[in-house]
Amino acid sequence: MSDAPSRDYNFTVRLSADERETLESLAAQWGMDRSGTVRRALQMALKECQRLPQSGHFVALQPEAVSFAVRLSGKVFDDR
Repeated sequence: MSDAPSRDYNFTVRLSADERETLESLAAQWGMDRSGTVRRALQMALKECQRLPQSGHFVALQPEAVSFAVRLSGKVFDDR
């Protein structure tokens, strides 16, 4: 028995000529058919969206507010 997931849902999408060309190019690049290419792109988009936790407290820092100490070793740089 195959381990492939059951695919029992279909949908139709209308593409512009440019979008169709992009899909065909991506399918050729990935070596997949159009359906597989759309599935893979969807999976990649979903994976990309889930990088941050679903809950928590996030604060944007101003670049000028971020600082860290730097300790120099005192060694002389050899410029040969």
